[in-house]
Amino acid sequence: MSEPIKKGQIAQAPTPQNTPASVTGSYLSKNVTLPTIPSTIKEDDELHKKLLSNPAILSMIEGKLQTLVGTKSDYVKSLPTNVKERVYGLKALQQLQFKLEAEFQADLLELERKYHAKYAPILSKRREIVVGAIEPTPEEVEEGQTLMEEDDQDDEEDADEEDADKEEESKSEDEESKDITGIPSFWLTCLENLNPVSELINERDADVLTSLTNIKMEYLDTPGFKLIFEFDDNEYFSNNQLVKTYYYQKELGYSGDFIYDHAEGCKINWIDNEHNVTVIVEKRKQRNKHTKQVRTIEKVTPVESFFNFFSPPSPLKKDEDDEDNEEEDDDDEEEDEDLEQKLQLDYEIGELIKDKLIPRAVDWFTGDALNYEFGNEDEYGSILILCSSPL
Repeated sequence: MSEPIKKGQIAQAPTPQNTPASVTGSYLSKNVTLPTIPSTIKEDDELHKKLLSNPAILSMIEGKLQTLVGTKSDYVKSLPTNVKERVYGLKALQQLQFKLEAEFQADLLELERKYHAKYAPILSKRREIVVGAIEPTPEEVEEGQTLMEEDDQDDEEDADEEDADKEEESKSEDEESKDITGIPSFWLTCLENLNPVSELINERDADVLTSLTNIKMEYLDTPGFKLIFEFDDNEYFSNNQLVKTYYYQKELGYSGDFIYDHAEGCKINWIDNEHNVTVIVEKRKQRNKHTKQVRTIEKVTPVESFFNFFSPPSPLKKDEDDEDNEEEDDDDEEEDEDLEQKLQLDYEIGELIKDKLIPRAVDWFTGDALNYEFGNEDEYGSILILCSSPL
């Protein structure tokens, strides 16, 4: 490999064969008149500069360039026939790889289902402990305490100073907590520690979520899954379960993964509008001018709520999208972008609950899971911005 020419060695550098060997052999020493630029070219150059200084023209050019991003080039068509044939061969090989990736995803899904069935007894026992139906065994308590102490080793210095005070407090609290069953507000605490879900929960939602007893996931027969939220009897709605179902497309994406298609929620049977936390009710009295009778008018206004999660946005169908594109204006584009963001947020939350919250619920309750999530702040930063609007 050739070494770069260092400073001070320019004089000894080899002369490229396509340049004059010396000034004497160059046309520069022969009084040759250099070609001049025609005035028309100069005028065109001036016009070109003026056009580029026009913001409107620049905006139009930029818009045109944006339409070219991601479009197919004609580079392959310009290649020699034998080279093109090799490229075609690579495409065929890649297609074989795609087929194997599809088999891999199908096998992986079956493996996940197999182990999900094995997890079921463990998660069922977790639920029974949370609701107070059973107590953990002494062995489980001892092992769990050891694991938590290992997790807390980094905070040992601060913990030592507070141990004495906490021991006295715990003795008095033990007497008062004999009537407490299970772990109160377990799932509410988990959700409040999980961003961006926590951003969706307001005070009224929290009151309802205190009756949440379990969150579980089930795979569908087709690619997809459903989240099942189980509730105790409560004063807000009559449902014992609220279900959110996520569907994937049958065909895999370019990266070899399943592609999100759409989600379906469920109807929440609210006791009445007063207990419906997804709306606010404004009441005012109105007097009839003729009969003088007074009646109460209710105005119901939708508000942001965690429970809007069970009324997911519907994606635009392709044919509807194409029709809109024919007469699309800036407002339509903004609405489409807003819808796309809501769909993305809805899917992200479903995946977080499925992959992070349900398998590691106790760590979200204690807050230990947050120690492992700090490295992913950038991942959720863009999602949190979207949480200001209801789903």
